[in-house]
Parts: sequence; structure tokens; C-alpha cells
Amino acid sequence: MSALFRFVDVRCKEPDRAYTFTLHAGEIRLLQLASGAEKNAMIDSAIGVTLCAEGDIENVQGERRHKKVAVTDPLGERRYHNEPLPTIWQPVHTSRPGRVAWVAADGGLISNLRIWENVTLPLWYHARREVVETEQSVTHSLGVLGLEQDEFGEFMVAQPDSIESWQRKLAGLLRALLQMSPVLVVDGALFDDVKARLASCWISALESYAAEGRAVLVMTDKATTLPWKQIE
Repeated sequence: MSALFRFVDVRCKEPDRAYTFTLHAGEIRLLQLASGAEKNAMIDSAIGVTLCAEGDIENVQGERRHKKVAVTDPLGERRYHNEPLPTIWQPVHTSRPGRVAWVAADGGLISNLRIWENVTLPLWYHARREVVETEQSVTHSLGVLGLEQDEFGEFMVAQPDSIESWQRKLAGLLRALLQMSPVLVVDGALFDDVKARLASCWISALESYAAEGRAVLVMTDKATTLPWKQIE
């Protein structure tokens, strides 16, 4: 598995512990922090909004080119060998937009935009998706996330203030999944007060997202029943 995201001796909000770990393609991991303040500070640092108090949070810098090295054999024939290149890392806060996506505990929606606009604007900004392709992706993902098909239309044209808490969370998760960023950071409180059927759908959606060659980091400040391996 290729490495995508790493913490190197990271501390936020003066905790007793520094965190060092690497996330690889296909992985989902849980990181339990000591407090809500530490969790929020760690999320802000992980998505590049602020700098961590100590250490570095980095992601892989795009795609690497193979280097061809010419070798002359004893008969004078030149042969080329591809040498493995070291992984190139860069600080998250200097990465181009769209490399790391995130899901806030409450969905993180913009209140004066309808759900459709909240969900699709990042797609067109970062990836310039086609409208038809976007509509197809949204329709498919809404079903995967557990929304009933006859609710799709009303949900997508609603204002955030007019819908329930779990719907705002669903919209925030939908927006992040559709961005297809290499790394996704999730506030574990997203799953608080969500019905078991929906939570199961969301867990499956995140696992499918990671299985497509991405990495997911879920941060929480309390014990959780989420099924993923915790970072020690």
C-alpha cells in the first residue's frame, strides 16, 4: 500500500503526547484525543487551516515520475533501469486545494446556500466536473448513504436551517465523498445521535471510499463503537 498522509511528532493544545503515524491507501483509522479542544485543533491542523503547535502533518506531493538510469554492460550495450524514488512529502498547509477533504460534526454547511449548492460547489471549484456526471454521482451517493429515493429532490433543494441535524450531517458527508480527495478527515461526532441504519450506511460508504485507494482519518475525543482500528 502506498503512503498518503502522515503525522510526525505532532502536538496540538499542549497535550502530554505527540502523535507519529502514517496512513496508507485503503486505510481507515481512529485517532482518539484527550479533549474536544485538542480534537478541534488537530482537525484544523490536519486539513491545513492552522499549523500544529509542534511537529509536521504532511501528505504525498502528487504523482512521481520514474527515473531512467542508463547502465553500460560489459559488452558495451546501454541498458536502462528504473530506480525507485523516495516518497516526496509536503506540509498539508502548502498543498493544493482538494488534497485533503473533511467532514464536520454538524456537516459544516453554508447556511445561505441550498444543499445542492453546498454539495456541488467544491466539485466544480477543485475538479471542474460536468453537470451530468455530478448529478449521477449525487444520486448514486444519496442512496448509498441511506436516504430514501423519494426524498432526494426535496432534500437537495432545502436550506440547511430547514432540515434535521442528521440530514445536515448526511449533506456534509456527501459533499466530502464526492470530492474524491486522496485523504478524508472526519470528526467522529458526525455519528452522534444518528440512527443505527444510517450509521451503518455511512460506515460502509467510508470503507468503500478508502478501498478505492484513499485514506480516512476519524478523530474523536471520547470512546467510540466505530469499527476501525485505533491509532495507539
